[in-house]
Amino acid sequence: MKMWFRVIIDACIVVIALTIIFGWRAIMPVRMPAYLTPSDMGLPYENITLLTQDGKKLAAWFIYSEKGKGTIICLHGYPANKSDILPVVSFLYPDFSLLLFDFRAHGESEGKITYFGLKEFMDVKAGIDFLNSREETKKSKIGIWGYSLGGAVGIIASAKYKDIDALVTDSAFANFPEMITYYYKKLGPLKYIVSSLSRLLGRYVLGSDFIQNSPEYFIDKISSPILIIHSKEDDFVPFEHAERLFNKAPQPKELWSVEGTHTGLDHAYTDEYQDTVKKFFKEHFSTMESGG
Repeated sequence: MKMWFRVIIDACIVVIALTIIFGWRAIMPVRMPAYLTPSDMGLPYENITLLTQDGKKLAAWFIYSEKGKGTIICLHGYPANKSDILPVVSFLYPDFSLLLFDFRAHGESEGKITYFGLKEFMDVKAGIDFLNSREETKKSKIGIWGYSLGGAVGIIASAKYKDIDALVTDSAFANFPEMITYYYKKLGPLKYIVSSLSRLLGRYVLGSDFIQNSPEYFIDKISSPILIIHSKEDDFVPFEHAERLFNKAPQPKELWSVEGTHTGLDHAYTDEYQDTVKKFFKEHFSTMESGG
């Protein structure tokens, strides 16, 4: 009896230790180096620094287009940086100006901990404030294109700040606690225990429950048009997350199913994708300008 009791205690210790190790690694992601700059793609740009309301300095690129019909704030996924999405979103120039930045605790930005959306909406606000402070952009439309975590943060930011005129999310999750459980799916039934412990760890370290960064609880407060893009073959964020977001989103809204896995964003390099996204931003920016 004592032996079985000791086995159970040891197993609990191992599970708790692994949860702490993996959880700590998750909230302190390895910083990926920038492998590409706009100049490598022949794009004019400024290296700028954004300042968040809680004092974090974010490394950013501002790619200004004189004939652009607005500015698109482009939000990368996890764990990544602005250079990872630069080739993906470059098609938006010169129809639009672009603002790309590294989220806190990513790339060259300040911060040691990622909050998975609990604070990253303030990073987006820093970008909005920058655009509103520039003479050439302060009266122009602002859109958001976000991928994965960036898409989720885009939804939260759009619900909080009415400066966003149009939103495109690609591969965004609806519920973050569910994503934690899905992340540990290979552990079988044990995934529920580990994910619950991870949620408790997150609440202790980050000071908030992960339910507070779940886009499905924010999307109904968005007043801007939204295009939700997701693959039914997504191997990390199940397609039903996109369906739930779509069902809760107010009009005008669109849900577009594409092909491909979660990583790589290969679908974003197709003509159909680029034409669809540009058309979405152009149509809704022009509708607002005409007062429609």
